[in-house]
Amino acid sequence: MTTISYTAPATCASFMKSESFGRLIAGPVGSGKTTSCLFELFRRALEQEPAPDGIRYTRFALVRSTLKQLKDTVLKDVTSWLKGVADFRVSENTIYITLGDVRSEWILIPLDNPEDQARLLSMQLTGAWMSEAIEMDVALISPLAGRCGRYPGATLGGCTWMGIIADTNMPAEGTPWHKFMDISTPPDWQIFIQPGGMSDSAENLEWLTQTPDTLKLAVDDPIRLAQGRKYYERFIRSNSGDWCKRYVHAQYGDDPSGSAVFRESFKRSWHVVDEVEPISSYPLIVGLDFGRDPCAIICQADHRGRLLVLEEIIAQDIGLELQLQRAIRPTLMKDRYIGKSVYIVGDPAGKQRSTLYEETSFDLIKKNGLHAFPAPTNDISKRINAVESWLLGSRDGGPAMLIDERYCPTLIRGLSGGYRYGKTRNGMRKATPDKNDYSHILDALQYACVASHGGMSEMVANRLMKPRRQRGNGVTSAAWT
Repeated sequence: MTTISYTAPATCASFMKSESFGRLIAGPVGSGKTTSCLFELFRRALEQEPAPDGIRYTRFALVRSTLKQLKDTVLKDVTSWLKGVADFRVSENTIYITLGDVRSEWILIPLDNPEDQARLLSMQLTGAWMSEAIEMDVALISPLAGRCGRYPGATLGGCTWMGIIADTNMPAEGTPWHKFMDISTPPDWQIFIQPGGMSDSAENLEWLTQTPDTLKLAVDDPIRLAQGRKYYERFIRSNSGDWCKRYVHAQYGDDPSGSAVFRESFKRSWHVVDEVEPISSYPLIVGLDFGRDPCAIICQADHRGRLLVLEEIIAQDIGLELQLQRAIRPTLMKDRYIGKSVYIVGDPAGKQRSTLYEETSFDLIKKNGLHAFPAPTNDISKRINAVESWLLGSRDGGPAMLIDERYCPTLIRGLSGGYRYGKTRNGMRKATPDKNDYSHILDALQYACVASHGGMSEMVANRLMKPRRQRGNGVTSAAWT
């Protein structure tokens, strides 16, 4: 009798329990991703409802870039774990799983052969497994999804489960897979990212580089875990920091098309917190980038000398007036901001009058009931230096800049590497950052940082206080209805 025992690491277990149509698990090398995927397919094969003839039929495509990669990794793992249950037929490149009433076909499909690609996109499948997904074109997902749920057909009882699972190491920032995993994940997909190999919560350490003696210890024994940690420590010693970032620490790698602007100064674990609450009686500073994408960022310099980055307001292809009316003013009317004085700091170029209406951007802001001031400078190097000054500073043993994770997702992705210097044709770094999906919100942050770092906030705060002593003058967010 065949006995198979498998216990999934924590993230792998969550991945397997998910009922999303598409699921992707990413993590460091050696973290057990492949094993969790093969057992997920095996479990789904066992759970398939029997057909009228009493047999549980399923068919899965196992997809990777080359046949050699499939045979060297996936095939070896499947036949090792499911020994006595799995039978590989070389002539068909298919693994047949037979256990009791279970009949499951696992077909190896490499993508380096056009014939195999065409074959994949004409198959009748229960589901599919994309092994090392980032090696493939992300555009494959859509046509592959269309092949799932077609076998077994209605006459055989239909599919009890259908879907796509995928495993991978971390992609580089700015790549299509990075956007798929972190920015524009489809609603029927769920992404699971394991802890890094050097993390205290690293997974699968109890099975890596073990000796006969350490295998006798309990799976959570510190000595056994330390033995497994040596697997990653060896990589740290012998590979570059960029390689280890993706394959050991399970982080998005640096975009090969350029270098991140705040690569050395922004540390997510240091600057980003779950929640940042505004302080009463201190004015809100709203950095605003003009143009057709007038993004804004709400900040506050607090009593401890920190800059609190509270909330981003993203705009795409919209004019300033609509952004003020539809997004900025309604956001400032939230309970967490109500009653606080507010001033906007924007691009000094906003003082230029419109050729149509003889009105500046600052006139428009003031017409909408908000105090507005031009930033002290529009020099890009000074603006970037102001942000870095806050990022590199510390207050009372903590960071000088705190960013709210919930309300600033685009800003955080930009600081993490999305906002970057491009390269010229000869490979040299450009003098200024590229305009991309993150540049507008980062420009807004720069204006807020320039204002708060240069002492402008104290000057503005004093000016904002004067109307309170002059009856009938001044507008605060508390007065808006």
